[in-house]
Amino acid sequence: MEDKEFDKHLKKAITTEERKIQKAFLRSIETSLKTSKKRFNWQIAASIVILLGFSGYFLLFNQSLSNEELYSKYFSPYENVVEPIVRDQINLSKKAQIFSLYEQGEYEKAIDGFNQLTPQDSIDVATICFYKANSYLQLKQFEKAKALFSQTQNTQEWNQESIWYLALIAIKLDDTDAALIYLKKLQKKNIKNEATKELIKSIN
Repeated sequence: MEDKEFDKHLKKAITTEERKIQKAFLRSIETSLKTSKKRFNWQIAASIVILLGFSGYFLLFNQSLSNEELYSKYFSPYENVVEPIVRDQINLSKKAQIFSLYEQGEYEKAIDGFNQLTPQDSIDVATICFYKANSYLQLKQFEKAKALFSQTQNTQEWNQESIWYLALIAIKLDDTDAALIYLKKLQKKNIKNEATKELIKSIN
């Protein structure tokens, strides 16, 4: 009887232990599944973030620029190559004083000065008009600049530079057709080739 009772208790103990082991095993599987699911969800989330990041990058760097932005990107005032100012230079000539104003960004004063210059000041009329036009551009007086560049484009010295600025003015004023005409003229002359190609592509 004692042996039978012992066997009965032993079987019960084994069954209880087996159940504990089974429960522990099931818990481990459940935990593993939850962890895998979390990891899977995290991987999906990370993939979405990366995808959105690339999409944003693509949109940011491939969206077309407005005419205003194109003008700002490509415009820069023409450098003073007529009368470069040397630092601490004294006794400047009349012409040098005016170009010094131009270099310093005093464009209204520079225009007043250009209006006083004549060929007797060792400067030709086309050059005076060209730098006056640049000064007007800086003051955002585009029609005045356009009128002067239209004159200087017919000169040998300032032909190509004037056409370039006329193209930029046309872009600024949203006259795409005129801009393309000017840019294609430059393209034929192989002037500012890369910039010209980029602008033609941007406004076409």
